[in-house]
Amino acid sequence: MPQPLPVVPVMQGQPEVILIDRNDNVDEVVWNVQQQNIGVHNNIANLFDNIMAQNGLNIGLHRPNFVSPLLELVLQSELPRGYKIPKFTKFARDTSESTFEHIARYLTEAGDLANDENLRLKFFPNSLTKNAFTWFTTLAPHSIQHWTEIERVIT
Repeated sequence: MPQPLPVVPVMQGQPEVILIDRNDNVDEVVWNVQQQNIGVHNNIANLFDNIMAQNGLNIGLHRPNFVSPLLELVLQSELPRGYKIPKFTKFARDTSESTFEHIARYLTEAGDLANDENLRLKFFPNSLTKNAFTWFTTLAPHSIQHWTEIERVIT
């Protein structure tokens, strides 16, 4: 069996590239790379588990934490004193209402809240339910910085 080839990342965030000779067995090379990746992942996971255990932290079932697509700055925005969060009409994305209609309704129901972009963004998920809310939770963490981005990705 040939020696496993080193896996060298081309750039952080870029796919790994491995050059093989014409005479190499591609299946064996792929298998070796998979084994190396599993080994690296397991070593890091074990190291993390050991550090957590040494510090008295029980991480349980390794469930990923939800990270909002909204920026921390948006999430930390506070309502003005005495302002109450309106009850928003829920949008499920499975009705005859279009996303444009939902956004228009949301902005209307938000009232003065709509004047502050951070608050408008912060409470937008409160207007989503079912498929629409699931869609929102799948957006990349901290990927929404401005209201125009919500309008762009929802349509």
